[in-house]
This record gives sequence, C-alpha cells and structure tokens, in this order.
Amino acid sequence: MSLYDSDRRYRRRFWGGLTRFVIGAGLFSATAIVAYQVGIEDLDSRVHGYQEAIYDLETRQGLLEQENADLRLSTEQARLAVEEWERRYAADVPDGERRRMLDLVTERLDGGLSADRLAFLIRSADEARDCEPTESKRFLVQTPLHDGRNTTVSFASDAIVVTATGVSARTSDGRPQAAFDPAEPVTVRITRIDGEILEVAGVLPMQESMVHGGKEYRLQLRAGDAGFVQVAAERCAYP
Repeated sequence: MSLYDSDRRYRRRFWGGLTRFVIGAGLFSATAIVAYQVGIEDLDSRVHGYQEAIYDLETRQGLLEQENADLRLSTEQARLAVEEWERRYAADVPDGERRRMLDLVTERLDGGLSADRLAFLIRSADEARDCEPTESKRFLVQTPLHDGRNTTVSFASDAIVVTATGVSARTSDGRPQAAFDPAEPVTVRITRIDGEILEVAGVLPMQESMVHGGKEYRLQLRAGDAGFVQVAAERCAYP
C-alpha cells in the first residue's frame, strides 16, 4: 500500500467523522431549538392561564367585597329600622296603668258607650259631682226558669227601664232554680224611652249610667236576696 492511499483514507475518515459530527451537532441544535420553542410556548400558555385565573380571582374578590359592603349596609339599615320601631312602640304603646286605662276605655267603647260620653266622664273625673240620691229599687233577674213578674224596674218617671238576665242557681244536688246565680255573669239592659239601649255583661256589683232630660242617672247594681238585684240610683247634673 502506498503512502498516497494511506493519506487518502485518513482524509476520508477525517472528513467523514467531521461530517457526522456536524450533522449530529446540527440535529442536536435543531432538537434543542424545537424543544426550547415548545417550552417557551408552553410557558407562555401557562402564564396566560395564570393571568386569567388571577383576573378571575380578582374579579370574584371585588364582587365579594361589594356583596360584603352591601350586607353591612343592609344590616345597618335593618338595625336602624328596628331601633326606630322600638322607639315608636315605646312612645305609642302604653304600659302599666296607661295600658290598663286604655283597655278599660276600649272595653267601654266596645260595650256601646259613646265616645262623647266617655270623654265627658274623663274630663269630669277630677270635678266634684252635683248628685242627689233618688230611690232604691229591686227586681228579679230573668233566668231560664223565671221570666215573669218583677223582672224590671224604672227610673226618671219610667223613662229609664232596667232588666237583667242570668244563669240559674243550682241546689247542692245540681237541680236548677228560678233564682239567678250571683257568682255568674249577668247581662244588664238599660233602655231609655226613646229607644236607646245600653247592654253590659259582668259579675255583680256593677255601675252604669244613662243621660235623660239633661240629667245623668247613675245606677249601682248589686246582688240581693232570693234572686233579686238591688239598684240604687243617683241623679246628677249633666254635663
């Protein structure tokens, strides 16, 4: 083998190795570049996704903060409204003696007493009354077993008539009697000659009044003996 052939083989091996190296390096570089580009795009995609998530979270945080502020405002408004209603209730709704008097006024109005008459009585409560006794009478209370004689009395020359109905008293063995039971409520009916009627119910004693001929007739009713009701009448100046 000549020196020329040996040198030629050496050069061929050298250039062949260099070519393979260059090709390998090129492939490696291309692979690295592609991988780098893919990594950059993936990173960009992740960053964009993180940015969108951050924006969504910030938006939700803003909405929650607004809802929280609205709730605080609503709570404060509700608290102020409750305080206002409590103030109004304390100012408008009476208690204690005032409540008892209001209940009494309501009861009398519901029982048929006129507002003008009630107002007059309230205004006259601290004034001395100009009254004189007239007469005392008694009558029998009407019961399921008695509705006959002596069941009415009248005053003011028969211009005011008083009657009453009640529950029959019972014997020890439970048998009903003609007389009424004074422990049970009775219904008292006061009728004026012009047809005006005052009807009240309750347990005796009771006190009622009616105006006639410019005078007030005050009637005090209490349970008497043997089924009777005793009525004491006063005639007073009115108003």
